Amino acid sequence: MRDEDWIISLTAFIAFAAYIGGCVKGRNTPRSFFFSASNIWMIGFTVFVMHFISAFHYKYEWSHVKALEFTAKQTFEITGVETSIGLYFNYFFTLTWLCDLLWLKLANQSYENRPRWLSHTIHGFMAFMWFNATVIFGSPIGQLIGGIAFLGLGILWVNRQKIMGRSVR
Repeated sequence: MRDEDWIISLTAFIAFAAYIGGCVKGRNTPRSFFFSASNIWMIGFTVFVMHFISAFHYKYEWSHVKALEFTAKQTFEITGVETSIGLYFNYFFTLTWLCDLLWLKLANQSYENRPRWLSHTIHGFMAFMWFNATVIFGSPIGQLIGGIAFLGLGILWVNRQKIMGRSVR
């Protein structure tokens, strides 16, 4: 594996680990200065942007057309459908995470009081994207790590719902 590929893979792994860490830590857990859920969320987003920039620099040579072609080819290899719509989903994912992070950091009270359906929609979309990146399109080790991480997140979510007195149906 070339150095560029290591950079792309390592930044993706760290961003994913921070995404999982932010979800596990949750908003209602005790805070430590550096490792609060919001700081983990910020680290994850920052490293994800580094991943995004690395991929565009090393893999696509700053060409949106090359990124579209690569996405269509990869999607066809995995699904049998030749489409590059996944690249636009990645753009939207980046924008979604940025907006969520800014809301968390700049208007925390509003963020904490936002409707549950909105929070579930945002995190559901982000989980969908990470699941696709790791389990569907990831390397074999990424698929294993992603599968275990999402199984753990699912169990954690169900347990939190039970603790909060909400039934999961």
